[in-house]
Amino acid sequence: MQNIKHILTEIERKKNIKILYACETGSRAWGFPSPDSDFDIRFMYMHERDWYLSLSVKKDTVEIMDGDLDITGWDLKKSLTLLKKSNAALIERFNSPIEYFSIPGFRDEFKELIAGYYSPIAVFFHHHSLAKNFWEELKDNKELKLKSYFYLIRSLLSCNWIVRDNTVLPMHIEGLMKYVDEEYKERLRTLIVLKSTVGEKYLHKKDEKLNEWILSLFEYIEAGKENLAVNNAGMGLLNDFFLKMLYAKADH
Repeated sequence: MQNIKHILTEIERKKNIKILYACETGSRAWGFPSPDSDFDIRFMYMHERDWYLSLSVKKDTVEIMDGDLDITGWDLKKSLTLLKKSNAALIERFNSPIEYFSIPGFRDEFKELIAGYYSPIAVFFHHHSLAKNFWEELKDNKELKLKSYFYLIRSLLSCNWIVRDNTVLPMHIEGLMKYVDEEYKERLRTLIVLKSTVGEKYLHKKDEKLNEWILSLFEYIEAGKENLAVNNAGMGLLNDFFLKMLYAKADH
């Protein structure tokens, strides 16, 4: 943890940016890591105000691979534009159980914005597409990579949550299992414990009972996807927040 905070501080210095929030994503934050899982570090940052006063298109991401550290940062303006579209990856970061850094109050304020711009249908189809892709990869296999298997299950559980619940979905798989029968929760928990002890290349024999459950979940979410809410909120609150952050930083 301290090493990651030091790396983030060095990124700030080298890139001349201010990191606003940083967290873990991927399997470590989702609740099913392997011993050799990467650290997927995501952060949001901003520049000095004058950086934004330009007609030229500028790079608005920071991407660094360093051993088992996969680090990506998105600029504040880019992030707010993505929030207008209810970007699923951005939204989930603010529910991460592993926070590396946040300027005071920023996470809570951004979560309020998320509540105002969360569009269930947009997040649903993000996960629905992932689930279908992983299912095509895995459905005919007798042995499965647990990493891909849990990516499939997590996206299916996300779709299931959205069909059943109007609130922003949890990031951690335990939260997503709220609407799962106890029998299947225990089967999943057993696999999570196993995954924590084996490498990411490990192959596991398909569980036919879980396979049947997965197919029933697909059927359920297909039937429920027609009634999902759409959020058409305008840019006003996002513009206000962007300007507040720029001028607050300029005044310090």
